[in-house]
Order: sequence, then C-alpha cells, then structure tokens
Amino acid sequence: MTLIVGWLACDQRGPCSAYIASDSRISNNKSFYDNSQKTFALKNTPDILGYCGEMLFTYQILTRLTSVCDAGMLLSSDMDYKDRNEIIFNEIKKAHSTYKFNNDRIKIYHIGRNKKRLFDANVYIWDGRVWTNSNIDTNYSNSMKLFSDGSGKNEFEENFLNFKNENNEGTSRNYFHCFCDIVKKIKDKHTGGVPQLVGLYNGNKFNGMYHGIIIDGQAYYQGLKVGNMYEMSNIRWYNEKFEICDWGTKKRQAGAMIQPISRKATP
Repeated sequence: MTLIVGWLACDQRGPCSAYIASDSRISNNKSFYDNSQKTFALKNTPDILGYCGEMLFTYQILTRLTSVCDAGMLLSSDMDYKDRNEIIFNEIKKAHSTYKFNNDRIKIYHIGRNKKRLFDANVYIWDGRVWTNSNIDTNYSNSMKLFSDGSGKNEFEENFLNFKNENNEGTSRNYFHCFCDIVKKIKDKHTGGVPQLVGLYNGNKFNGMYHGIIIDGQAYYQGLKVGNMYEMSNIRWYNEKFEICDWGTKKRQAGAMIQPISRKATP
C-alpha cells in the first residue's frame, strides 16, 4: 500500500534540499483511513524517513524512534550520516525480531545530510526472511528522483511522463506537482488522502522538518486536517504548486517564488 516518492533538489551551487512525500491512507481489503502519518522528521539530526508496505509495526517503530531521537536519547548531532543510518537500522531490526503479528514486507526510506553537507539515502527492507540495508545512489549535479515505491508507484511513473517537458524538466517542483496530481486521481485503492511532506536542507542549522500542505484553502499537517484554532505559523506551508504559503491567508506567501505547474504533455 501507499505511494511514496523521494527526490533531491539541486541548484547552480549543488544539492540544496531533499524531500519525501507520501499519501495519507492506510488500508486493508475492507476499509481505509486517510489521516495516517507516514513521513517522519528528526528535529535534532538532519534525517527524514518514510515507509510503504506493512503498517502496524512500521508506524509503531518510526513513531517510537522519532520520539526517542527527539529526546536526544539515541543519536547525537555530531554523528555522521553513516553512523546514524546504522543505529536506526539496527534499532528497527531489534524491534522487529520480537514482532509476531504478521510477516508482511516492509520498506523504510531514509534520507540524511552528512558532514560534507551532502545528502545520502538508504532503504531498509524486510523481504519476509531477512533485513537488508541498501544505499540509494545520489547524483549531485542535478535535481533527481531518488525513489518511488508502493502500490501507487506505476501510476506515478506513468503520470510523470506527462509532466516531463521543457518548462519544468529537471526541477525539484516537478516531482511534487506530479505527486499531488496523481494522488487526486489515482486508481489504486490503497493510495489516498492528502499529500504529506518532510524536508531536509543544506545548511548545518537545519534538521528534519515537517511541512504543512494547503489544498483548496484547507490546511493539513502530517495527513490531518487542522483548523485556525491551532497556532502553526512556525511551520513551513506548501500548496500543490510547491509554493511557500502564508498560514493565515492560506495563499502564496508574499515574496515567495512562483512555481508554475508543468504543461502536461499529451500521452
């Protein structure tokens, strides 16, 4: 289940940010829930994570890891990505060794910034027999998709062919535009709800960040609808165009860069 996409953004100076986007649906063959958190950001270290596949164990362990790491109990800010990657992977394996509810397949994606202020990525996979920790290649010369996965992957990939054209080709925003577009019209019954987004940036002062999403004037945070009774002006908000928005007006923030959506090519 799920649609999850990760990508790297580069400008003239090199890699500047990385993102993981996911839908918000968890489901079985009988029912679904469209407000589930599926992306995670660590506030004390430069790491973001997301998952697809088995939900019960995976949500439990990522929620717990996020809580423990945010309390400063597992990772330290002076660790390099490789060390953080190994610790997180080992904690997941250790927790899963006593998990008996099911043996469904799991994929957990991890993007982190290293001490060279570059981005690395790994995927942790349980295939029903063994865990593997595999590196995902990154190319720092241009913006690129790092991964797409889940039951909605094929529809995303087909849809992206219609977004590849001159005005947005090679840009980071193109992946998010395509993601939001396909989530609205996807046929896969295991993918749905609203997009959710976590980000990571080049500067040393930035750790993992949760981003809010504004769709049709309504705000969503980690897949959940939020109202004006919340004070969330300290969150960075994006609309479906990948434009930074003002929490109060729910419109593009004054001075924020306009992000025109691709003119879809004819399939």
